[in-house]
Amino acid sequence: MKKSNNGKYVEGEMTELNVADIERNNEPKFFPIIAMGGSAGSFSSFEQFFLHVPARCGYAFVVIMHMDPAQNMDVAGLLQQSCSMPVVEAQDGVKLSPDHVYIIPPDADMGIHNGQLLLFKASRPKGAHMSIDYFMQSLAEDQWNYAVGIIFSGMGADGETGIRMIKEKLGMTMVQLPETAEYPSMPAAALATGMADYILPVEEMPGKLIQYLSHPVLKVIGADELINERNNLTHLNKILLLLRSHTGHDFTLYKKNTITRRVERRIAYHQLPDYIHYVNFLRENPQEIEVLFKELLIGVTKFFRDEPAFDVVKDQLYAKLSVKGKSDPIRIWIAGCSTGEEAYSIAILVSEFLSTVKTSPLPKVQIFATDLDPNAIEHARSGFYFSNIVSEISEERLERFFSQKNNGYVVKKEVREMIVFAQHNLIKDAPFTRLDLLCCRNVMIYLTADLQKKLMPIFHYSLNIGGMLFLGPAESVGIYNDAFLVLDSKWKLYERKNGAPATAKLIDFPFNITNQIDKNNKGIEHKPVSKSLLAERFHKVLLENYSPASLLVDEKGEISYINGTVEKYLKFSSGEASMNIHKVVIEELRYVLGNALHQCALKKNIVTYTGLKIMHNGIVHLIDFTVDYLNDMQLHNLYILVFFDRGPVKKRKSIIGITNLKHGTVVDELEKELVYTKQQLHTTIEQMETSLEELKSTNEELQSTNEELQSTNEEALTTKEEMQSLNEELMTINLQYQNKAEELTRMNNDMKNLLDNTDIGTIFLDNSLNILRFTPQVNKLFNVIGSDIGRSITHIASNFDYPAIENTILEVIERLNGKELEVKTRNNEWYNLKIMPYRTMDNFISGAVLTFTKITPVKALESKFSSLLGYIQYAVDDLKEAAVILDHEGKIIVVNRLFLVMFRLREDEIKEQFFMEIVHTQWNTNKLNDLFHKDRSPAEIYFQHNFQGVGLKKLLIAVNYIPRDISAEHYVSVITFIEKECEQEK
Repeated sequence: MKKSNNGKYVEGEMTELNVADIERNNEPKFFPIIAMGGSAGSFSSFEQFFLHVPARCGYAFVVIMHMDPAQNMDVAGLLQQSCSMPVVEAQDGVKLSPDHVYIIPPDADMGIHNGQLLLFKASRPKGAHMSIDYFMQSLAEDQWNYAVGIIFSGMGADGETGIRMIKEKLGMTMVQLPETAEYPSMPAAALATGMADYILPVEEMPGKLIQYLSHPVLKVIGADELINERNNLTHLNKILLLLRSHTGHDFTLYKKNTITRRVERRIAYHQLPDYIHYVNFLRENPQEIEVLFKELLIGVTKFFRDEPAFDVVKDQLYAKLSVKGKSDPIRIWIAGCSTGEEAYSIAILVSEFLSTVKTSPLPKVQIFATDLDPNAIEHARSGFYFSNIVSEISEERLERFFSQKNNGYVVKKEVREMIVFAQHNLIKDAPFTRLDLLCCRNVMIYLTADLQKKLMPIFHYSLNIGGMLFLGPAESVGIYNDAFLVLDSKWKLYERKNGAPATAKLIDFPFNITNQIDKNNKGIEHKPVSKSLLAERFHKVLLENYSPASLLVDEKGEISYINGTVEKYLKFSSGEASMNIHKVVIEELRYVLGNALHQCALKKNIVTYTGLKIMHNGIVHLIDFTVDYLNDMQLHNLYILVFFDRGPVKKRKSIIGITNLKHGTVVDELEKELVYTKQQLHTTIEQMETSLEELKSTNEELQSTNEELQSTNEEALTTKEEMQSLNEELMTINLQYQNKAEELTRMNNDMKNLLDNTDIGTIFLDNSLNILRFTPQVNKLFNVIGSDIGRSITHIASNFDYPAIENTILEVIERLNGKELEVKTRNNEWYNLKIMPYRTMDNFISGAVLTFTKITPVKALESKFSSLLGYIQYAVDDLKEAAVILDHEGKIIVVNRLFLVMFRLREDEIKEQFFMEIVHTQWNTNKLNDLFHKDRSPAEIYFQHNFQGVGLKKLLIAVNYIPRDISAEHYVSVITFIEKECEQEK
């Protein structure tokens, strides 16, 4: 890019071409943009395509190829050889011009915003990135039905998504016939979508493209778009493009100051040097786009904000609702509700009004609260607000309409069920209608004046006659004062007037503000090529003083432009103003001028009339005039009327031959008048015949329309029945939901009573260790109160000594393995602490559950049992022979030192082990199987065995039972081992 002499930035190699384009008066104001996608192997297809494209087609072409940057291929130079239009490599921020071809640079992604090409670093430079999809998607969003996508030969499936997006936005799509493609993968993938309008060989595409785009229904002539030379505007457009691609919301018509301030705030937050670095940061960190999106959604609100304003609304609203019919619903829309405070404030006012209504049943209330931010809508649906709202709501209203919960308040069911919260875009989505009140406070101050002018007729349409519009203190209805009655000028409360047809003409459903303004109100403002001041002045004087009087009219006679002095030929009467030539032309020229226009319309040639007499200021003037049809593209279907004044009619003073002169003059005038009368009659007859045919055609169309209306009426009746059926289904579903809600309430009550009455302390934690719920028994272990719900358990003081509880809980959540511990309080009470992961119904871990079971009595028994075992161990150790004591299951519970020495064992090896298992596995013998008797009678056995690692042992083994009573469920067995050389030594 370089700067020309007139200060405009133009492409370096095309300065002369651009100057020529500026001088072209017939350049289309708005033009189609054709995206052409293919791989590097499709270059021959591109050459074939451009060989068949004329130089002055009026379209802009953008070629997106998969190119290896290492090859350093001059695609623009090579393609210029087969193309009659200028071919250039796209530059960042360049504004597209018709009859130009733009080539994507290698190793880059390219988007388009407001007709401006924007370059980004390739998202995946080391692999195949979807550059065709990327551009086509942004083209579809930017140009809508003026976008064209063509897929050529190539490998892979790039372009498939782009084709879908262009087709979805009413654009046109073409695909190369796969049989003619060198690499058919990309065309085949595009065809698989089922959304290709034309499937053609390359050489047939240009003809079909021109044929399609030349259709009159696609012709839209708009103003040229302005070039903004600020450096940051290009990068700001990139940010808006990223926001639109990521969130689906276009902020183009938001006030630039607001957007700039928010963006610069984020730049400062991340300590980035400028806009371009922030653009790169956004692309590398998609989560930052979400943050910026939330930054741009202004969400400052509170309950009864500007309380005097709500007092005014209350008085006016109550007066209007009191005169509504009993069966008429109360419909209210809060646009831009944010987190719901304003919606609930209005609902409280309505609820207070209903409490004063004596009739039954009460009118149905429908309050719609909408916002662009889904997170704000979710918060509003929950109806939970922190306790600081006590400063905004009176104590009486707080008690009546809110329930206290934990550390805040929840809106009661009766108020919550009045409101339907939904995500809604004021710019794109259809409005709610038949409204008694529309609140849109502090939203339009962030929108441009153009968007405000679009929204106000929509608001007018949405309201009932007499419905109220409630705006913010800094907002107003603007130029639509005739459509609204001011109820309170300070607090911007308006009432819709009856009628006001001017606003109805401006309603456009569905409307896309961005595209309309782009196409109709913007353009490239070409500065005129500098001319000689003398020549300019000369042309001006020539037009004003020396050119004949002339008019520019359309086929209906409406005057579009006047040049020179035409007071001799036109006469304007008092009353309703008209600019129709048939109504304002003087009487002497009315019929002849109408005939001339008719003849010119039929022949499309110039029609001339001479020697016509008119009266001006009491003097008869002789004039000529011509009517010509204009073939200029910009002046299509217009006619030019040029009047030539030949001056006053000269009087003859000679008496000689005066009689013959008068006779001849009268005859000439009568003959001319007869000719004009015949022409007028002929024209009238033709017009009558044409009108008769048109009336017949109109009659047939009216009959057809009547049949269509009857059919539409039947369809409407059918739709009404379907809607009634759907309404019944919705009522059934609503009843089911109510039953589910009641069932859930009962289950919550049961759960609450179960947890409150059980003797087990329980705490429910989320993944961040914040307390969700707890039972009263937990108070003995933690110093918790009701307001601690939502706080981290690590912030709560505990009454037991276990500092590592936080790490233990996190370990359980991470590893999904429960843990069981015993903890002791400062009051010397013992509890069993069990930590388990909290599993949802769909097996999702959402925190942890801590249960505390009191085990103080069990620990006391364990202490006594430990003391008893110590005493028994001491007694057994005093025995002179080896001995073991078994429990009733046969497990070794006590063993003395002599036994361990005799058999060379360790206590930890045999403690809590089954005695017979040791006999069988370690001693490898079955000779002791008969040692134990079921009647628990004492027994002795002489046992001789070679023990592994010990040697041969000759033992007298005796067993005794304590107690011996066979009816005792629990007992112990005492086994002694005495070395004897023979059995007789017992």
